[in-house]
Amino acid sequence: MINLKEHFKLTAVYTFFAAFPALLQLIVYPIIEGKERLGAEDFGYLAITEAIISLVFIICLFGTGNGIARLYYDKRDNITDYNRLVSTVLSGILARGFLLTGLSLVFAPYIGNLFPQPALQNFSEYGPPLFIAGLNRAIIAMAVILYRHEKRLQLFIIISLLSGILRSSFQVAGVLLYDLSFIGYVYGTAAGGGIVSLGIVIFLYKNCGFHNNKNINSNLYPFSIPLFFSDLIFWGLLFADRFFLLNQPENLGIYDNAMKFAIGIQLIIQGLSSSVQPEIFRYLKEGIKSKENEIKKLSNLFIAESLIIIAITIIPVMIYITVFYETELILSSGLIAIIFIRFILKTQYMVFSWPVMFSKKTKLFFLINGMTLIINLGINWILTPRIGYYGAIIAFFSAFMVQVIAFKTVQQKICPIKWNYNKTFYLPFAIVIIAILLEIIKIMFNLNPFITSSLLFLIIFTGLFKTYRSDLKELIKPGGQQ
Repeated sequence: MINLKEHFKLTAVYTFFAAFPALLQLIVYPIIEGKERLGAEDFGYLAITEAIISLVFIICLFGTGNGIARLYYDKRDNITDYNRLVSTVLSGILARGFLLTGLSLVFAPYIGNLFPQPALQNFSEYGPPLFIAGLNRAIIAMAVILYRHEKRLQLFIIISLLSGILRSSFQVAGVLLYDLSFIGYVYGTAAGGGIVSLGIVIFLYKNCGFHNNKNINSNLYPFSIPLFFSDLIFWGLLFADRFFLLNQPENLGIYDNAMKFAIGIQLIIQGLSSSVQPEIFRYLKEGIKSKENEIKKLSNLFIAESLIIIAITIIPVMIYITVFYETELILSSGLIAIIFIRFILKTQYMVFSWPVMFSKKTKLFFLINGMTLIINLGINWILTPRIGYYGAIIAFFSAFMVQVIAFKTVQQKICPIKWNYNKTFYLPFAIVIIAILLEIIKIMFNLNPFITSSLLFLIIFTGLFKTYRSDLKELIKPGGQQ
């Protein structure tokens, strides 16, 4: 039985603190943006630096984030094996991070020559801090995943708070006090995250000892390597469009500013998933036959909660950008609705991919996501240079729709579950289609984006009410359990 009140309470806690660093970032951006500070072009450069940090993060983590989440359930009953697992994963992250940082120092001049803008060509000045920031992010992510599955809420909260406060504080100081450009922001990101990650490393090695166990790696990497390549593909899906817009730095800055807020939504959804995925894995461990109803209920709740969060944040974020931004970045408010809606597909992907991941069929992630990336890059290559950021938006929706349908299909073959597809597939997909049509109408008739966003808000909540009517009746019954 799922205690809904307990579920909502834990979901709220995990979601808030997982999203806390991203929420602070939304305060940082207006502080560093302005006519006498950073403009749209500078934000375009920040888009490229964030892409590099995210790539370094993926290589450092090497798929072991999901690896430790899955193998935790195999090792948790043996404290010796558990300590070896945690320490071995951390040692691998550090080794890859130090190697990449060293390579960045050696090859910085060659990397800088890849960029057409003079501001990005001096890679030796800002490149190594980017690699350090990526390593910091991998260490923090590994700790957050670990403590969520261990249900050590206090440590989860401490890490989330410290990483958000220190990173944001150093970013503002880096821009306003050190260097009034994207370079100051980069140095602040590396310094703030470095303090937290150093504390995590000391704490974990002190408690788990120093290990780099071959037996652990032999079980970990066959599982994590396909996920690593899948993460690389996801990096391409999320950041390749920035490079197609590199020759239009102002448009890149406008598009990426909307995407920065969207990343906040993504982190909120990840916070939701951090409260749901461990429970789904526990139910899958106990067996689908005995826990199928719980798996379905929890997955339906996850999708419904995600839809609600996306719906209620669109207009406030649009208002926030309109009120607090001074430069051309104000134009990004008009892209918020269509960019936020794309993360509905992300929630569907998670629901259909979790059973596949638990079954350890991780090679499918590489194959399906590889196909998704090819579609995305092909459409970006054709459209983005011609129609700007709308080409990137079309590419993303096209690719991720294919991805969701593919995972829906293979999941049912590998790990059949009797889903209520009205909740897990048809309603979310219909909202995505309607959002796309509203965006087309907005462009054709030059409508105020607040009008179409308000219509979308009403459509989402109408669909949720009709689809989840029986669940709402059950929720308000005494006890609040299903």
